[in-house]
Amino acid sequence: MAAQQSAVNGLGYSPQLTVDGIWGARTDAGVRWLQTKVGVAADGLWGPATEAAYNAYLDEGSRLAVDGVFGPATVTATQRAIGVTTDGVWGPASVRGLQRHLNTWSGAGLTVDGDMGPGTVSALQRHLNRMVNARLTVDGSWGPATIKALQNALNLARL
Repeated sequence: MAAQQSAVNGLGYSPQLTVDGIWGARTDAGVRWLQTKVGVAADGLWGPATEAAYNAYLDEGSRLAVDGVFGPATVTATQRAIGVTTDGVWGPASVRGLQRHLNTWSGAGLTVDGDMGPGTVSALQRHLNRMVNARLTVDGSWGPATIKALQNALNLARL
């Protein structure tokens, strides 16, 4: 348990946990916080899914908060993953990069036009469902659920 308490502290939990190897309410809350941060179910149990997500987050992932907000950090991480200029600004050039990425890795058959329309979003949702079992409804709607799934995929280096 001390290793998990140290892991929670290492990701910036505040106030930091006492690393004593004792499971208590504060450790439970800290593990749930970490699970949310790395994009797994926040059940307070440190099992194989949490361990894998935590290691991917540290080793390969983007270290994003899984909060459903498509802000500059998420934009930059997405740009890095799809191989376009990383400037934190989501525009037509980034969308074209995403469309190319989805065509290459998911056979999406998208027209590379820089338009983040429902077709591109649906292709992204299908891709996220395959890559991280996001369980998204493929509806072409760009909202918090799709963004959370994207953040989770980026944290796991699986976009």
